[in-house]
Amino acid sequence: MSLLRNTLPKKIRVRPEDDLPPELLQEATTDQIKRLLQGVYAFPIVFVLLGVIGYRTDHPRLFWTFVVPVVVAIVMRVVLALITTRHFLRPALLDWLLPLNILLASGSIGLLLLSSLVFYGLQNWIFLTTLLWSIGAVSGATIAYTPNFRMLLLNLALLLGPTLVKGLFIGGPSGKTFTTMASILCTFQLFQGRRLYKEYWAKLHDRALESARSREFEIAKIAAEAASTAKSQFLANMSHEIRTPMHGILGMAQLAMNAETPQESREYVETLRNSAQGLLHVLSDILDFSKVEAGKLDLENISFALRQSIDEVRNIVLPMALAKKLLLECDVDAEVPDLLSGDPTRLRQVLLNLMGNAIKFTETGSVRLQVTRDLPGAPKGRAALVFRVSDTGIGIPAEQQQLIFEAFAQADSTVTRRFGGTGLGLAICSELVRLMGGAFSVESQPNRGSTFQFTCTFGIARQPVVAPPQIILAVEAPLRIMLVEDNPVNQVLAAKLLRKRGHYVKVASTGLAATQVWEVEEFDLILMDEQMPEMGGIEAFHYIRAREAATGKTKTPVVALTASAMNGDRERFLDLGMDGYLAKPFNAGQLYELIRPFTPVTSTPDLTLSNVGPR
Repeated sequence: MSLLRNTLPKKIRVRPEDDLPPELLQEATTDQIKRLLQGVYAFPIVFVLLGVIGYRTDHPRLFWTFVVPVVVAIVMRVVLALITTRHFLRPALLDWLLPLNILLASGSIGLLLLSSLVFYGLQNWIFLTTLLWSIGAVSGATIAYTPNFRMLLLNLALLLGPTLVKGLFIGGPSGKTFTTMASILCTFQLFQGRRLYKEYWAKLHDRALESARSREFEIAKIAAEAASTAKSQFLANMSHEIRTPMHGILGMAQLAMNAETPQESREYVETLRNSAQGLLHVLSDILDFSKVEAGKLDLENISFALRQSIDEVRNIVLPMALAKKLLLECDVDAEVPDLLSGDPTRLRQVLLNLMGNAIKFTETGSVRLQVTRDLPGAPKGRAALVFRVSDTGIGIPAEQQQLIFEAFAQADSTVTRRFGGTGLGLAICSELVRLMGGAFSVESQPNRGSTFQFTCTFGIARQPVVAPPQIILAVEAPLRIMLVEDNPVNQVLAAKLLRKRGHYVKVASTGLAATQVWEVEEFDLILMDEQMPEMGGIEAFHYIRAREAATGKTKTPVVALTASAMNGDRERFLDLGMDGYLAKPFNAGQLYELIRPFTPVTSTPDLTLSNVGPR
């Protein structure tokens, strides 16, 4: 329907055919030719009548002068009808052939009627016979010329126009009566023809709208089916990708529980940790993609060392390459500045995805990362960099190279079965590169390898002035912390991590229990979960803040420690007035970094590492 929404007028205009698609215009023209063909039988009738009643005898030359053009017009109509059933003529050709046909046929009959009036007068039987035939032809013309009102006007003008003009000069009661009645007839036929013309094209417009609507529905149906198939396949992949590491986690946990030696237990726990990291990677992809779809994937702008970031990426993927005996190369051109400003985390994410894919899809050969500077494309103070990740792997067919950048998609289903993956990685990377002012491209040949290239523009940061290091040892004072968490495993994990650093930890399993404990004990910090039975974390937080305001009690810092990690969740908790936020899952370093601002620190510059004992 949208195909015509912007072109169709609210009312049918003088030329409504200008608003229709070509196929309907062609159909209307073909219909017009067929209608003209259906009326050819009437022409021989008038000439037979005139031949019988004496016109041919009285004026033989003039009679045949009128017959010949009409016969030519009849032959033209038959030929046009035959041609258009097999091959549609060009519109420009028909635009002058059809008026020419009307000129030959209706013009000849109009001159025949005029000559009958001139030779025999208004009351002669020959003139009346010709007039009656012309009136019938005029009546039939409203049907014959329904698709084209302009041709109806031309037909009436040629058929009755000369005789009407002559009637004005005759004068007298007979001439005036004839002229008036003929004018009324013409006017009536024009109004009738105009109405039929509008109805004809209105129906074609309705058909065009219906056809466009059907096409849109069909396109929407195909798109919906494709999206449903892709998402169904994605969910199947997700189920596989989540259940695989989850199986490893549960299985290794069971083996670790029954381990006979500490070394055996450590091996099981290490495998368990790797499986958990794989699961976290899948969840991170889903979270990042939700941010992409919401258009709220934001980038940081901080200084970072490019070569250090690339070394970190290399160290992460190196074990994968070594396990497959692949050559791994990372080459940064000497002209590339090292200290840049941008988002190093997202850059590492893109590089890890590309290099991880390259290693995953390469059985023998090498994987290489090249970074060069694109000097002409960078404004002053910024560096336009080109990153190329090349491999000698399985490659990608040309017809599937754009598909891989779409969400929920991989080159084909066998790739998912063989290599795994969520199908979101490249879609996320493509969006990240776009946000960093660049674009993706890929060159690949099946069984010969692939080269993924993207460009990014970073600011060139200045080398900071490093002050001489001072040997100052900071000692963190222990805190009194209330951990509000309903999950027993998470209680044990967080409490043990905190107690390892010497902190006092009080655990509350619900928000209601937390408020009751807070009433009778003082704490330096509260770590608050969000979703808990009896009373949620946000409700408990509001209660504590209200009681502090009412009693004048010292404000206790409250930090959200929650699995709510969707886009905007951090801002939501901070806007409530909480003093910090940490999403689950987290590691020990992240937890310690979170509570560091709330920990009193004492500086001991006189101490050295050799005389500091255990806490």
